[in-house]
Amino acid sequence: MNHLLPITIALLTIVSSCSNNHKSPEIKTVKIKEDVYAREPNDSASYKHLKHNFYLSVSGQLCEKKLVSAKNTDCNCLFEVYYDSLFKVYADDTLIEIPLNKIVDITSFVEIDSTEFSKDKDNVYHFYSNSDGGNRTIVKKADPSTFKRLCEYRWGIDKNYVFYQSNKIEGLDLKSLQILNSPDSSDPFVDYIKDNKNVYYQGKIVNDADVKTFKVTSGQKWDAEDKYHTYEAGSRQG
Repeated sequence: MNHLLPITIALLTIVSSCSNNHKSPEIKTVKIKEDVYAREPNDSASYKHLKHNFYLSVSGQLCEKKLVSAKNTDCNCLFEVYYDSLFKVYADDTLIEIPLNKIVDITSFVEIDSTEFSKDKDNVYHFYSNSDGGNRTIVKKADPSTFKRLCEYRWGIDKNYVFYQSNKIEGLDLKSLQILNSPDSSDPFVDYIKDNKNVYYQGKIVNDADVKTFKVTSGQKWDAEDKYHTYEAGSRQG
């Protein structure tokens, strides 16, 4: 998903002020210490690239290349690269780690149209990015054969359901689904959708909203309104 950038070297040019006798200003060029965007582990050359950010280790393990925010290191890097061979599942507040190749079918794996979603023949996945490298989760109840992007990168849809990130939106009627885009055409994000029964903010029902007159606004102290109330981030304001 994330593509690594090349190592960059910053050059800073400092121009001294003119002297009182109006001689040509002295130009000093100072080279700043190399700033590494991402440092690879020493054995990175031994990993065979398969597709996207997936690699095969020397021992035959499927791994996903991830970026971790560098902390307390002397490498001057923003990130450090590591190869994660585990798929992490949380069940009843218990962390279960499963070999990645037991979950992901790399042969059929594809990323979905510039989103946080991906899929293979068995599952749809959502990737949560964070400073620890991120985590891929299975989108429960999603149908891989029909799953696709809905309106922007956080929303997905299949033949049965609409999903916000990894969460299935309960009770939404696909036949009457409406995407509520911002009237500001420069805003690409969609936070509100609705059907003939409910309005949803990021997948959660907006309580007491008037569905027929509900609309998204811009340039106000609120982000949506209906004929009775105004709303901000899915909560009624007045």
